[in-house]
Amino acid sequence: MSKRNKAAERAARAAALRAQQEREERLRRTLTIGAVVLGIVVIIAGGFFIQSQRDSTGNDAAAPAGATAEYGVVAGDAGADHEVVIYEDFLCPVCGVLEAQVGEALTTAVEEGRARVEYRPVNFLSRYGDFSMDAANAYAVVLDAEGPEVAKAFHDAVYADQPAEDADEFPGSAWLVAKAVEAGASEEAVTAGIEEGAFEGWVDNATGAASEAGVNGTPTVLLDGEPVPGATIDEVAANLEAGLE
Repeated sequence: MSKRNKAAERAARAAALRAQQEREERLRRTLTIGAVVLGIVVIIAGGFFIQSQRDSTGNDAAAPAGATAEYGVVAGDAGADHEVVIYEDFLCPVCGVLEAQVGEALTTAVEEGRARVEYRPVNFLSRYGDFSMDAANAYAVVLDAEGPEVAKAFHDAVYADQPAEDADEFPGSAWLVAKAVEAGASEEAVTAGIEEGAFEGWVDNATGAASEAGVNGTPTVLLDGEPVPGATIDEVAANLEAGLE
């Protein structure tokens, strides 16, 4: 073969090799980009799925029988003269003060048909421990198992023996079960729900709904849809009682 033919053959092979390398490089880039895009899609889809699961878990959380759509527990009749709404945390010391000051007056107002009171439990003080959640869950368990009257008695019993916000150790499930039984609940009917946190998801939803409604502290008291005024809890209590006369 002549030198000219050999040179032409080498040039042809080199050109073919370069063309093959270019094709392989284009394929490699295409596969890499495709893999990156697929990875992004998977991450987004995975994130959406996880968030959807979280949302559905919250939205689908079981609600106790007898609770209102606004996560409340009601004492009194719908035809009462006034509507009272109290957002409260079972660990909140000021909530305990309010209960001590107006609890009896509210009970009387309910009995006389002057008030319908809706107690909305929240878990605002979780930074101190589990008691806020545990007590609110137990409240829901008692409501579900025994109805609003026994739930109200449980509510009152917990506040009457409310632990300090800064306690080194908070009462546990056994204490809450004992309070439920003291209020008139069947121990068998409430123990599992209290111990297993049957309505913790509902309490989480209640807390979120309160925040969305602009409630940023407890107690928050509404009378006929309007916040009860007062610079101190004593003033709030006095104004609430006056408004129910």
